[in-house]
Amino acid sequence: MKRVYQYAFVLLATAVAAAGCKNDEYDNRSPFDNVVYLDVAEADATQLTTFKKTLPTLERDFSVVMSYPASEDVQVTVEVEPALVADYNACNGTSWTMLDAAYYELAENTVTIPAGKTVSERLSLMLKNLDGSGNAAELPIDETYLLPVTIRSASGGVSLLGSSATAYYVVKRSSAITSAASLRDNWINFPTLDKAGPQSDLFNNLTAVTYEAIIRVDDFSKHSEISTIMGVENYLLLRIGDASFPRQQLQFDGTGDAAATPGFGKFPKKDESKLLNAGEWYHIAATYSYATREVCIYVNGKLQSRGTDLGNPASTPFNLAGRAFYDLYLQDPVKYEQYKGWGNFRQFFLGKSYDDTRQLNGDITEVRVWNVARTEQEIWENMYDVDPQTPGLIGYWKFDEGEGNVIHDWTGNGNDGVAEFDLEWPSGIEVPQLNKE
Repeated sequence: MKRVYQYAFVLLATAVAAAGCKNDEYDNRSPFDNVVYLDVAEADATQLTTFKKTLPTLERDFSVVMSYPASEDVQVTVEVEPALVADYNACNGTSWTMLDAAYYELAENTVTIPAGKTVSERLSLMLKNLDGSGNAAELPIDETYLLPVTIRSASGGVSLLGSSATAYYVVKRSSAITSAASLRDNWINFPTLDKAGPQSDLFNNLTAVTYEAIIRVDDFSKHSEISTIMGVENYLLLRIGDASFPRQQLQFDGTGDAAATPGFGKFPKKDESKLLNAGEWYHIAATYSYATREVCIYVNGKLQSRGTDLGNPASTPFNLAGRAFYDLYLQDPVKYEQYKGWGNFRQFFLGKSYDDTRQLNGDITEVRVWNVARTEQEIWENMYDVDPQTPGLIGYWKFDEGEGNVIHDWTGNGNDGVAEFDLEWPSGIEVPQLNKE
């Protein structure tokens, strides 16, 4: 019994700390009182709800949870409460306004937790008319609004669990990128690029290449010493870290065709001044051209590293798809025997290289492959969006689906990506647009 009491006390203390400005409601409560709360507010009452500007509707659902089962049905009333906006702003130093009623609808405001159960059915909060498609005016872009949803009452003498009884939806129709997929323990395959054909031909015989992606890494040390962004293992791969190389530094591995003339090798050298930070969004780009023999790495549209006189213009062009590069090893039986066991990894991936321990361990969006070496100005101007029909763009994955496991190729070439496992799509994403600040 002592251990149970201590556990309950810890839970209560945690709830009090999370309540922030409002903690007086706990003063006279036993830690064994039965309480109800919103599942979405259990960890954080603030629910970031940022979405792209073209979205007309957006649904968010939630359940009411009770700390332990009751012997009879518990009726719970949930409602939108505009009066809580002032309290939230006072506690958090914000000045957001209440979202107008024309833009939301709470389908039901009563729910039942059946006897012997602790969780209600899902309730739906619908954001609507966001693009002006209804009778309401278009919701202003890049303005932030607040929508508090709270438990008003519960039957059977059940109490409310403080701040976790309210979810504050921070609503913003954004001009920024608001969708990305998590590649933690996951990666993206490209079935059409894994075999020869007209779709994969676009990725072969390349004498110049640009890789681009927007990423956010959670933890650089979770897996091996490498966090993979995109490309082909031991051929043309953009990654972070390497053996005897800083785990948080970008590296462009342009080994190329080892059976013929090699590419530009691994670039740049280790440099502790070029480390990326965990939890930050970065636009990453890497370019190479056989004609200029120059390799460049850009971070947030600005040149980070440049190498000259690298590689050989007489080298075999890069072949990123269709296993064309693999056939080159047939020209050298020794090299063929050395590398044939790596066949399954000598493909173009996002978030994977060599084996299953080198994932990105973070979020990714706005991925592109070009058959030209983009300039710094071009990269800076188009970091967050680009016309899918721009000359030289051969693969473009915006990651704006927001759900599912298929990533559409916006070039129209049909090289869609497919996740190895079910994708996670984090909510509340808003990538800062540095070239517009």
